[in-house]
Amino acid sequence: MIDIQNMKLAECEALSRWIDPRYGFLSPDKFIPALEGNREVYKVDCHVLEGYGQDAEFLREKEKEIFPISFNISRTDLEACNIYQKIEDTVARYGLSRDQVHIEITESALNDSRQAIVEAVQHFHDLGYQVWMDDFGSGYFP
Repeated sequence: MIDIQNMKLAECEALSRWIDPRYGFLSPDKFIPALEGNREVYKVDCHVLEGYGQDAEFLREKEKEIFPISFNISRTDLEACNIYQKIEDTVARYGLSRDQVHIEITESALNDSRQAIVEAVQHFHDLGYQVWMDDFGSGYFP
């Protein structure tokens, strides 16, 4: 995200992409549903946050600016593991602040239990995180 007042980078979004040696570029709509269906997408989401932590650690050592990041979690992350604890552990391990990590809940999460999503958003807020809704490039929001 660019701050339009000063035209400088203000934040980044971590996007999962898969480049397969045989099939080439696979967009998320090709592999995320399969991972969600097998309740394994949390592994990708946690890996993304772990990568950000490693990058932030590297930048801190080089005395470079660390920009906040937003990354996705899905409804199945909430069901498959204690995603709150996994995020908290990663944030603590890399000395990140909660305002550096913004959580985007994928729109597919709304297709099931709205109450569970409301509770998850509240839990993340209680922990000190910003939570956004990700439209997954579908144009869900006008």
